[in-house]
Amino acid sequence: MRFLHCSDLHLGRKLYEYSLEEDQAHILDQLARMAEEEKADAVLVAGDVYDKGIPSLDAVGLLDDFLTRLSSKKIPVYLISGNHDSADRLAFGGRLLRASGVHLASGFSGRAECVRLQDEYGPLCLWSLPFVRPSAVRAAFPEKDIPDYTAAVRVLVEDMGLDTGIRNLLMAHQFVTAGGKGPETSESETVSLGTLDNVDASVLDDFDYVALGHIHRPQCIGRPEVRYCGAPLDYSVTESTTPKTATLVELGQKGSVQITELPLSPLHPLRQLTGELSQLLAHGVPSRDYVYAVLTDPVPPVDGAGRLRALYPNLVRMEIRLPGPKTGAAKGPELSKIASKSPAELFREFYAQVHGREMEPEELRLLYAALDEEVPR
Repeated sequence: MRFLHCSDLHLGRKLYEYSLEEDQAHILDQLARMAEEEKADAVLVAGDVYDKGIPSLDAVGLLDDFLTRLSSKKIPVYLISGNHDSADRLAFGGRLLRASGVHLASGFSGRAECVRLQDEYGPLCLWSLPFVRPSAVRAAFPEKDIPDYTAAVRVLVEDMGLDTGIRNLLMAHQFVTAGGKGPETSESETVSLGTLDNVDASVLDDFDYVALGHIHRPQCIGRPEVRYCGAPLDYSVTESTTPKTATLVELGQKGSVQITELPLSPLHPLRQLTGELSQLLAHGVPSRDYVYAVLTDPVPPVDGAGRLRALYPNLVRMEIRLPGPKTGAAKGPELSKIASKSPAELFREFYAQVHGREMEPEELRLLYAALDEEVPR
């Protein structure tokens, strides 16, 4: 049985204030064609379908077109909600859509949902686990001790009563780690610092394949069969160095899992250019790619963004990165001076440097009150 695994569509998202509607329509078209050409038995969408809980009309239209196209080709879709989605809104029309082959397990109902499928190798259980927090699992299982995310998912897996003699596939939208090692992340994901919200991959050992969403870089966690397929588009410059793919997974007889990365081609790839403005202009080739420019000129150039847009009309952001201190510059004495000053003194110096004047008496009073310090006489 062949599944096309995708996630983190983030329909309605902007790239540094640039609308991505055209880009998302383009990539959804590729995913639909991929499902057709690879003869996928189903498409798995592992959460973060929308970028916001209340999606825009354009975002809703994109999803409607995508699901309608797959339904017309008789390709079932199994979809769960992520932390960016409103599970209740995403579930609207779910019972009607199921008749068209679109299965929305968008809200946590107290236990994971299962659809039992069949092929020449026998039965296969497809389990759907939308994004869930420990508090929701505690409410469903008040008799259980559920201190964290790992315990919450362990309770849900135990409740499934898995028949490990047959194939089991899980769709989930969580931050999964393996032995304390987390996935490679980027700035566009909402992931807590540390591992407070992690689910250890060991609780997923009984599944033949785990189709994960939430992390935007394609990668496996702990073992090849526990996999983030990644987002289909770059949603920040930190993602732009990783090729975009969807994952085709084929489950043969029990124990046989084949995983293939299928490349995606964005309409406007995102890339970062770094250097002095004169160099970027002299060596640049006109392009409609999305460009994030980092200027390293010693002095910020005049109208840098306007001059770059003559070559790159889709300049999404320009950052000016001033050169740091010269190698060998004395640092010890300066650092010792800073360490000897109070936060109020440091702020006063910073204020004077920025505004070219000392703080007024009333400003000083507010500053020292905020820092709970006495105003010097």
